[in-house]
Order: sequence, then C-alpha cells, then structure tokens
Amino acid sequence: MIKKSTKFFVRLCDKYLPDAYLFAIVLTAATFILCLIFTNAGPMGTLMAMGDGIWNLLSFTCQMVTIMVFGYAFAKTAAVEKALKWICDKVHTPAQAYFVTSFMAAVFSLLCWVSGLICGAFIAKELGKRVKGIHFPLLVAAAYSGFLVFQLGFTGSVSLLVATPGNWAEPMVGLIPISETMFAPWNIFLAVVIGLIVIPYLMTRMAPDKDEIVELEPNAFAEPVFESQKDKKSMNPNERMENSYFFNLLLGSGLSIYLIIYFVKGGELTINSTNLIFMVLGILLTPTPIEYVKRCIEGAATTGGVIMQFPLYASIQGMMLSTGLASVIAGWFVAISTAVTFPVWSFISAGIINMFIPSGGGQWAVQGPIMLEAAKELGADVARTAMAVAYGDNWTNMIQPFWALPLLAICNMKAKDIMGYLVLVLFVSGILFGGVLLLWPY
Repeated sequence: MIKKSTKFFVRLCDKYLPDAYLFAIVLTAATFILCLIFTNAGPMGTLMAMGDGIWNLLSFTCQMVTIMVFGYAFAKTAAVEKALKWICDKVHTPAQAYFVTSFMAAVFSLLCWVSGLICGAFIAKELGKRVKGIHFPLLVAAAYSGFLVFQLGFTGSVSLLVATPGNWAEPMVGLIPISETMFAPWNIFLAVVIGLIVIPYLMTRMAPDKDEIVELEPNAFAEPVFESQKDKKSMNPNERMENSYFFNLLLGSGLSIYLIIYFVKGGELTINSTNLIFMVLGILLTPTPIEYVKRCIEGAATTGGVIMQFPLYASIQGMMLSTGLASVIAGWFVAISTAVTFPVWSFISAGIINMFIPSGGGQWAVQGPIMLEAAKELGADVARTAMAVAYGDNWTNMIQPFWALPLLAICNMKAKDIMGYLVLVLFVSGILFGGVLLLWPY
C-alpha cells in the first residue's frame, strides 16, 4: 500500500511539478489572483504590494546564503567528516540508510533547524556514496523529512517568541512559558513519535523496486584536487601565510571568546549566532587559511537557487500581508471553530498560509494575532493554539521547496526528485499532528 501510494505521488510530481524556480513563479501568480478575488486591493494595489515586498527577505536571503557557505566549509573539515563517517560506518543496508538519515536529520533539526538541513544533506551524500542499492532521491527526501519537527525543538521560533518578555503577544495573552509549549508533554510526544520513529520508519517503506533505483554515479560529488602543498622552505612569504594554521587559530580563538561572552550574557541561539558558530568551527578545524577559502568558494556554488527564488517568496509575502489575504484565510477557519476544534483548524490554516509565507517568523506575525485573539474569545488553549500554528508552518514545508533549496543544492537534486516521497510524509504527519491537538487531554 505504501509503495503503491509512493509510486503514484512520485510519478505525479515528476510529471507535473516544475523546477523550484518555476514553482515560485506559479505561486506568485496564484497569490496575485487570490488577492484580486478575496481582497479589495485591486490590480495596482496588489502589484505595488508585490514590488514593495520583493526585497523584504534580503537580510534573510543573505543569512541563508551565509549558512550554506559556512555550513559547507564546516561539514568538509576532517573532524566533521570523520564523525559523519563514524555514523555511516554503522549503516550497511538501504533500509538502515533511509532510517538513519531521517532520524539524524530530525535530531539535528530539534537541536537547531539550520544544522538539520546542512548535516542531513551531508549524511545523505555520504551514505549515498557508501551503500549499494540505495535510491538516492529517497535518501535526500529522508534528509529533508527531519526538518518536519524543527518548530518542536530548541530553535522553534513561535515557542521562543511567546516566552520572550516584551514580545507583541504579551499584552494579549501574557507570556507563555516554554514549559507549556516546547516542553509540554504533547509536544515532546510528537517530536519523538513523528521525528524519531514514525517518519524514519515510513521512509524505509517507500523504497522503489530494484529496476527503479537511481544510485549515485561513481564520480558524483568528486572531491576537488588541491595543489600539493609545497615544502615550507620553498614557499614565498605570502604562501607561508596562506598555509599557516596560526592565522586560523588567531581569528577562530578571538571569535570563540566573543561567542562565550555572548552566551554567558544571555545571548540567544539565532540565525546570526548559528552562522558565527559554523564559521568559527570551520576556521578552527581547517588546517590552513587558503584551504578554508577554497571550501567556502565550493559552498558558494550551491547558493544560486536561494538567491534567485527568495525575492519571489518575499513578493508573495508582501502581497499576503499588505492586501490582508492571510487574515482573510485565517478568518475562514476561525468562523467554523469551537474551543475544542480551534487548535486543529489553526494547524490546517497555518499549513495553507505557509505555502505562501514559508518564513515561520513572517507567518506568525501575520496569523498569530488573529489566532490568539480568537483563542481567547473561544476559550481555547492559547499555548496549544500557538504551537498549532507552528506545526502548520512545519507541516506543509514538506511540499513547499522554499526550505529544501539549501539541501537540494548541496545534494545536486531538484524539488520534483524528492517531493513525491514527501507527500506521504505530509499525510501521515498531518494525522498525527491533528490527532494530538484534538485528543490530548487539557
């Protein structure tokens, strides 16, 4: 049953799902039309919202490009490759590879969402090269499936935001401590069951028949050959500097001291601090400055998709926000809800809105006030409602290529190669998310 369903969705995506860039263009056009139908913005108002919003994610685009470059350089260091190879040494069959890749990607995503994408991609690449008879598109899908639970973990944007003094929701519902969101029993249950058990197992059941398996080619991801290092006695002064670990140690140590002070003073794990951590670790674990430069240049080659597509998603977000379309969609679900069903409808509406606003922070800023105010009026649990919106944001990421772009670039895959497998992940996880939100006792 699972294999037949998987085949259907894989063929469907292969036939009809365009390249991720074209997907973004189609989604932009669809958003424009929906704004005309359901809001009073009009053609010119919607067009202006589209143009005004196109650079609203410029800072975030730069952050994502940076994490791809520094994350790549960090993952290519000898120490990290040794650790990843140690994990991969325990894997001997395709089924084990699918399970371990999904499991480890979920673990890293729960710890830090960025590491889930980067480390998951490199585990997939390593296992794809090692394990015979493995279907590489499914392995990459397994790596991305771990991202499904990042909002349930330590860097979940919604749970951290509503617990932060001075956040915009505090005057409305007060502070919601992480004991009622991130560390609530039902959230921990979902993180373990979905991220570490059900989805990794599901990936093992999707493997295609032997005649349909697409393995990595022998020369895939071939390592670049660096020039042999000269004997230090024959080096020019500039070459000695380029090949001296002293300069990496000097810069890395200084930035490490800064990071220690930053976290001791209460600094949070943000995209910027995570970027800096990857940068520092990469510098300290790379033997020479010139090798680190070359690794970063390699990583930069994977960032084209992000640079091309994120402005389109920014324009979509601009239209959703400025015209009020996101509020309209959220309002539909509020109208049909009760105190008991409201978290489930919040989850479903968030999943729909996430297709147009895949940035969790941006979506929460739009949808959060509507849902929290409605939860108060209906007598619904505000903590569960907040996490329901976060779950919805995670949920439809499985069929929205926005967040998959870094991983796809690292693995040299297209969105249509993996989305067929992730449709089934969407269905199964949706039942689990919705069931717990509806049935778990208050």
